[in-house]
Amino acid sequence: MEYLKVSWLHEFDDEPAILYSEIDAQRFENRKIEIYPDGSFGIANSNFHFGGTALSDTVMPNIEEISEDKLFIPEMISREEFELMWNRYYYFLS
Repeated sequence: MEYLKVSWLHEFDDEPAILYSEIDAQRFENRKIEIYPDGSFGIANSNFHFGGTALSDTVMPNIEEISEDKLFIPEMISREEFELMWNRYYYFLS
């Protein structure tokens, strides 16, 4: 698995500012968290989705491809950091 955090530099209230993705060996998303500028969020995995967030049905670009667009700042993160964020938002719903 690969874990990715992407900051999206924009001024749209209805688009996420930070995205976290868990990406499998075939480069498909397994889990995703989207955090909006106002603090609201969306979350998705293969079994459910919340807040308008859904997993991408296409292969995810690698970090170099993402960083070609200067509006996106991608960084690899640890599984532990991803799990911390996942648990924060996932368990907020229960």
